[in-house]
Amino acid sequence: MSAPRYNDVVNKGTGVCNKTCRSLKIAAKLTRDGAKAAAVMLEWGWEPLDGYPGAGKPWPARCIHCGAIKIKKLSHVQNGRGGCTHCAGRDVTDESARKLMRAADLEPLIAYPGSLQPWLSRCLRCTHVGTPTYAKVHARGHQCWSCRSEKIADALRLDDEVAISSMLEKDLEPLVPYPGNTELPWKSRCMTCETVLDPGPTLHNIRGPQGGCPTCAERGINPARPGYLYLVVHEGHRALKWGIANIEQRITQHLSQGWQLVARWKFDLTGDAWAFERQIKMWIRGQGIPRALTSDQMKYRGHTETAFLADIDLHLVRQHIESLIGRRPDEPPQL
Repeated sequence: MSAPRYNDVVNKGTGVCNKTCRSLKIAAKLTRDGAKAAAVMLEWGWEPLDGYPGAGKPWPARCIHCGAIKIKKLSHVQNGRGGCTHCAGRDVTDESARKLMRAADLEPLIAYPGSLQPWLSRCLRCTHVGTPTYAKVHARGHQCWSCRSEKIADALRLDDEVAISSMLEKDLEPLVPYPGNTELPWKSRCMTCETVLDPGPTLHNIRGPQGGCPTCAERGINPARPGYLYLVVHEGHRALKWGIANIEQRITQHLSQGWQLVARWKFDLTGDAWAFERQIKMWIRGQGIPRALTSDQMKYRGHTETAFLADIDLHLVRQHIESLIGRRPDEPPQL
């Protein structure tokens, strides 16, 4: 059965059958002589291994340049899509891929997954296990995040002479050798007030705008003066905050912004209070609890020492602080 259109029968001459007969006529027009088809293949660098199978069908052929055997289609070849991937360097076997990886000091731990897929490998330089791709190794050579981090660290690391000079510029005398990292505290003595800073400032802060000895600083918290550790809550934000201070004005600032004082622990040295403050922050953040507020929400700063009351119980925080300090608050207001 067929349902030809009148227009096809009159104008296109395809007959009354628009299915089998039409397909056969089209195929006949596209059919090539085997010799002519083979000549086209040879012109494009392929030597046919079998007789011409017909239009659109796979045709085994050998590359006349490298000898690689590929399955090609005549239409692809004569349309310019018949290049040899082996000659172009795009043919990658597991063996050749492993050879390239080893040459880049990487030992593959699984079979070759493909040029753009992560390839589980061990670095032969530092034994770090990573997942570089074959394509990146082929283009850039050795790929290892651990080795890369060490190179960056070496490039940023200061020698002892430069590090000590940076401290002396801020009137700080190092009391121990340079720790080798700009983020590590460096025990030192202030050459102005003779205060021993232990833990000392980091070289990162020294080389930045934060300056040197906090005891000599005109503003900010003086660790050598008496101070206190405090705990406040804000019902509107449903958040709690902990912090340290030297002056009563700090509590007044928080009260003016709607905070309520929960407890306060006094210290002879604010530096001791600061050590406990760091421990509290490490304990809360170590539980995966993020900060609650942003800098825009706190006019008088301190947003990094906040947490939502929904994430952690206020009484639990207070008990933890009491266990750290070893005593109850000096001022436990009733909320």
